[in-house]
Amino acid sequence: MLQNTKGTSKLGVMLDCSRAAVMSIDELKRFIVYLKDMGYNSLQLYTEDTYEIDEPLFGHLRGRYSKAELKEIDDFAYENGIELVPCIQTLGHLTTLFYWDRLYDYKDNTSILWCGEEKVYDLIEKMFKTCDECFRSRTVNIGMDEAWLLGAGNYYDKHGPTKREDVLLPHLNRVSEMAKKYNFTLVMWSDMFFRMAGYNEYYVKGAVIPEEVRKKVPENVELAYWDYYTEDKDLYDNMLDSHISFDRNVWFAGGAWRWIGFQSGNQKTFDTTLPAIKSCNERNVNDILITLWGDDGSECPVYAALPGIVYAAECAKGNYDLENSKKKFEELFGESWDDFMLFDLKMPADVKLYRENATGAKEMLYSDPFLGKFDGGVYGTGIESKIYAEKTEQMKQAKARSKNYAYMFDYYEKLCRLLSVKYELGYRSRFFYQKGDKAMLKKVVKEYGLAIKYLEEFIEAFRVAWFKINKPQGFEVHEIRLGGVMLRLKSCKKRLELYLKGKVDRIDELEESFENPFVGDVEKAIPMFNCYRQTATLNEI
Repeated sequence: MLQNTKGTSKLGVMLDCSRAAVMSIDELKRFIVYLKDMGYNSLQLYTEDTYEIDEPLFGHLRGRYSKAELKEIDDFAYENGIELVPCIQTLGHLTTLFYWDRLYDYKDNTSILWCGEEKVYDLIEKMFKTCDECFRSRTVNIGMDEAWLLGAGNYYDKHGPTKREDVLLPHLNRVSEMAKKYNFTLVMWSDMFFRMAGYNEYYVKGAVIPEEVRKKVPENVELAYWDYYTEDKDLYDNMLDSHISFDRNVWFAGGAWRWIGFQSGNQKTFDTTLPAIKSCNERNVNDILITLWGDDGSECPVYAALPGIVYAAECAKGNYDLENSKKKFEELFGESWDDFMLFDLKMPADVKLYRENATGAKEMLYSDPFLGKFDGGVYGTGIESKIYAEKTEQMKQAKARSKNYAYMFDYYEKLCRLLSVKYELGYRSRFFYQKGDKAMLKKVVKEYGLAIKYLEEFIEAFRVAWFKINKPQGFEVHEIRLGGVMLRLKSCKKRLELYLKGKVDRIDELEESFENPFVGDVEKAIPMFNCYRQTATLNEI
């Protein structure tokens, strides 16, 4: 077994502040105190462009943290024994930056910076300058992950076809040299090295990074192995050994699941964290980071993932028993662990509707009443509506018990009530229309009225929860999306009414057939599909 001999014992959480939700300063301070109480000593703020640099359009209108706010948070974290670490992007994941035409010249393609261009390094210098001014930490997470199309856009037009390593490594060296001026140690997500080594997957047993590549990685760059999915300890063992072979400090980044739409995934966090942290502890990988990503809108409140965050901290201390974490959680927060586990929206064990942690909540909330791509996977027996009605009552009871999170239980109560009607609405519309059952269609029209009422209540509960935790910027995303759901419900209801009154003789969309949205059997689970754009419509949006 390889041993990591260069670890520094950082136990941290990475908070996503780039996917619409930027946590407010007051709430961030509260979160820092929670981290201290749980035993963490580090917090990384994942900010793609949501922090101030000396470029006016960088993060403009996105709720970015000002330099003054960053200094305030750094001071508060320091006073509470938490190292605040900047977690930025110096290569990819900068899609929103390029929404400004004025910044187009920084763009290679999609979300990737144009490597080799001096203006790009001027921009990165401004990033480091803010990190130097506002953070005590001399560690910066520079990102550089998932840049699959590196060198395939403007870089390609200028330089022609180039191997990705011949684009990435010179860029990394330039960034490394810039960081040395500020005495920064850099942490970089490691996936691009494995991709460049020719592996089709990041997570590969027996993966070996060629020595010539390892030698080209600057000495002030440490590697972070991120894995939020694996439940196989052997794979963690193999991947950590591959990282340790780089002969520099290795970080491990796991995940507290809150990036699958509205629901949390605490059970998935438990299942992946246990083998991962055991492997880290065996190899003296002491810098451990628990990520709180918020993909596609950050609908799931951070605090819904608290059981997973507590469990990860306890595992890092060698306390692997879940019951120990449950006791710790209830001591720290005065809340019921079992109540917080409701946020996973798990289905009963005997209802084989869903795969892993995906419950279909986001898919079926945004599913169009007349054109829902997932309607072909609805059972049509009423079981889904019944389950969400039961969850509505569970959330209501938990809300009455909660000391500090009634607003969050209210949010999920209103979501579940809405889904108790909305989940099967598209299926029922098409099914009874195609049967020619106008008596049942009249009942469906009434269900539209209920869905509209429950949606209004959910939007208000969502607004309360969002503004309790986050800055206001970003909530417009959800008002735009949910406003679209509202208008479609009203429009489809009106057209059904016209059909029932004989004023139109057909509804073209409902003439089309149900289609299986899944690979294989229709009765297989709705997959994890956290993508609003591809859920709301099959047309361009």
